[in-house]
Amino acid sequence: MHFVPKFFLYFKKQVQTIQFWLLFFFVIRLIGITNPPLERGHDWRQCLTNMMSRNLYETDPNPFYPRVDNGGRHASGIVASEFPVYNYICYLISIPFGYAHWYGRLINLILSTLAMWYFYKLLRAYFSETEAFNSTLILTLSLWFGFSRKTMPDIFSMSLMLIALYHIFWYLKNGRLWHLLLYGLLATTAVLAKLPAIYALSVLAVPLFSRSIENVKKVWVVLSSLVVILTAYWWYFVWGSYLLQTFEYQLYFPQNLKEGLKAFLPFWKLALEQFYFSAFQSFVAFGAFIIGLGFIIYHKQQRPLLILSCMLPVFLIFIIKTGDVFAHHSYYIIPFVPVMALIAGIGLSKIPKKLYPIVLMMLSIEAIGNQQHDFFIHKSERFKLSLETEINTVIPKHEKIAMAGSTGPQYLYFAHRKGWGLSADQANDTLYMDKVRSMGYSYMVCVKREFNTLPKYPLLYQNEAIVIYAIGR
Repeated sequence: MHFVPKFFLYFKKQVQTIQFWLLFFFVIRLIGITNPPLERGHDWRQCLTNMMSRNLYETDPNPFYPRVDNGGRHASGIVASEFPVYNYICYLISIPFGYAHWYGRLINLILSTLAMWYFYKLLRAYFSETEAFNSTLILTLSLWFGFSRKTMPDIFSMSLMLIALYHIFWYLKNGRLWHLLLYGLLATTAVLAKLPAIYALSVLAVPLFSRSIENVKKVWVVLSSLVVILTAYWWYFVWGSYLLQTFEYQLYFPQNLKEGLKAFLPFWKLALEQFYFSAFQSFVAFGAFIIGLGFIIYHKQQRPLLILSCMLPVFLIFIIKTGDVFAHHSYYIIPFVPVMALIAGIGLSKIPKKLYPIVLMMLSIEAIGNQQHDFFIHKSERFKLSLETEINTVIPKHEKIAMAGSTGPQYLYFAHRKGWGLSADQANDTLYMDKVRSMGYSYMVCVKREFNTLPKYPLLYQNEAIVIYAIGR
């Protein structure tokens, strides 16, 4: 009979640990982990990532020449993009098990959960237990909750960066060389996987200007960080330029500050929304952030103020460089969410103890409720799963296709074909279609629901979802 009270005491103790909640939310996010990238949020980017992984497995395993299927007139599909380290891990798993689209989801979920544990341990070294716990829990429930199970490199790169920062701060504490080496390796991999992660290096300005840290350690931090920066520069601006000039296809479109600011200003209100809603997916959490911000400013909390003052200006430069892209893509706020989570965690720790569990419950319900749709696939999207089989019955497998209905990569990904993604307007534009045919395209597949008026070409096949035309001369 004593077992039951002991069990509840043990359970109560475990619930108060961050490990329990990291494991709990890890299990929750396993729901639908094997789903194809058909959720309505950022399915296009997941399909693009999967394309690169599948091409490494099926076409060419050379990571220096990342390939996509929607190359259009670019026959090779080789594209100037981030270094496909994330995709390469998916490729390595595919060697013994065969390709599957859900590998990327599971990789992200495992790595991000591990990164949140390192985030907690790093904060615990410089902040109170309560602040570290709250900050980590808020980060777990934030935009990271949903995106940590998407096949996208954004969470992957920032997770690596969080672990890298843990090791460099531990190097500054104990001087052990292996921490420095792990920092260099992980940070380099992070910025190669996705360049915006490089902004997080700005937090190193805090210890570099500290008088309590030996100069020799500061020198090693600077040198190892330079390796990270120079490696990223070579990939994105030397090798990337070569790929662009040689294969004339790119995934990202860099702008200078003047161009970016001009494109950004008309959408500044939408950009603010990324901070007050998209980051946390919760107005309650943003309220905790405002409380925390007010507290650290009023009480002149030096450590969080230094972190914010070092990282926010650099992130604002990144925002401006993206032009209007930041305002229209919620995942661009991902690199800054850990900073906001820290401040929100401080704010949450100032809430009276009687209100704390109520506020935390409201925050959790709101954040998860705003992201639960990503766990399930709507019936209207399932027709895409049969595209490959249906198209293969009509069009020879070696033929590339014009896939009409969207310029995005999703339809081509599920068709499992090389080709050209066309909008409905382009498919109905005679001059544009002449250009498509001149590039050797003989077949066009139109997704019916994307058209008000279907084009007129010799019909080869149709069902409720698609129409296949012969468009060759």
